[in-house]
Amino acid sequence: MSPHVFTARTGIGEQELTDRNGRIDGARHRRMVELMTGAGNSARIVPDEPRTLFPDFPVLGNLCLNARTLREALAWFHTFRPLIGDFDFLCFRKTPDYAQFEYIGEFAPNDGLQALANFQVLASLIRAYDDTRRTVFHASLMGPALPKPLDPSEFLGAQVRYDADANRLQFAAALLDVPFVHYNTALAPFLHEQAQRELLRIKRGHLVSSSVERLIGEITDTADEWHTPSSLLAQVCERLNTSRWTLNRQLQTEGLHFTELEARVKFKKACRLLGETRLSLGQISEQLGFSSQSAFTRFFRSRHEAPPLTFRQSRQLRHQLQE
Repeated sequence: MSPHVFTARTGIGEQELTDRNGRIDGARHRRMVELMTGAGNSARIVPDEPRTLFPDFPVLGNLCLNARTLREALAWFHTFRPLIGDFDFLCFRKTPDYAQFEYIGEFAPNDGLQALANFQVLASLIRAYDDTRRTVFHASLMGPALPKPLDPSEFLGAQVRYDADANRLQFAAALLDVPFVHYNTALAPFLHEQAQRELLRIKRGHLVSSSVERLIGEITDTADEWHTPSSLLAQVCERLNTSRWTLNRQLQTEGLHFTELEARVKFKKACRLLGETRLSLGQISEQLGFSSQSAFTRFFRSRHEAPPLTFRQSRQLRHQLQE
C-alpha cells in the first residue's frame, strides 16, 4: 500500500519509519498489527536469517551473541527485551528434556504472526550457540497455516503445528549449558554496561511520558471544559517547569507526541464515562471537547474495535453478570 494509506491507517508517519532510533507507542503498534493481520497471509513476511532483528537492535544483539552459555544468552535476551518493545510476553520453562518458550501477544492474540517473528529470532540466537547448527525446533502456532512458500518448518527443522491453543517453541535442553567457544571475557562487561545504559535511557523516556499523561489527566479532571491542545500543553510545561521544545524533544526520544498522550487520556475518560455514568453520547462527546457526537464515535472506533454504544452495553452486561 502507499505510504499515505499506511500512515492514515496506523498513525505512523514517514519520519518515524525512517528513524532507526525511534519508537512508537502501543496504540499505533496495535493499529499496525491489526492492519497486517487483516491483510492476511500475503503480509506475513517470514524472516529466515539471524540478522533479521539484531542489526536493528545492535546493543541487544552484541550482548546476546557474547555469553558464556546459551542459558546466559537467553537470560540477557529476556532481561533486555524491553529494548525491542514492551507490549507482549515471552515465558520460559525448562524440563530435564526440553526448554520451551511461550509467546502471549497483547495485540491480535489469536494470530501466530508475532509469535513466529519472535520464535525465528530465538531460533537464530540458539543456533549461534550450537556448533553443529542442527538444533531442531518444535513450534506450535495459533492461527491458520501459512502457505507453503512462507511456512517456516524447513527453517525450524520440524513441521509447525498450526491452529494450536498456544504459541510455543521447544528445543533440547541439553544445549543450554554447553560452554560457548566464541565467548569474549574481556568484552562482556562493556556490552552489559552498554545494554544497561540503553535500557535506562528508554525507561527515563517512559517516565517523562507517564508524567505528562498523569498531568493531562489531573488538569482535565479539574476543568469545567476540555482545554485546547495548545492550552493543555502550556499548562503541562508550566507544571513540569520546562519549555514546549524540550518536552516535545523528550517525548520524541520515546517515539511519542503530546497529542497521542492527550488522546490516551480522552479514551480512558471516555471508557469510564460510558461504563460508570448514564450520560448520553452527546453529553460525553461535549465533555471531552469533541465538535460533534459523530466525531467522538470516530475517535472511539479508532482506538477500540467496537463503537461507544456497543462498548457501554458490553460493560453493563458484564456488571450484571458479576452481580
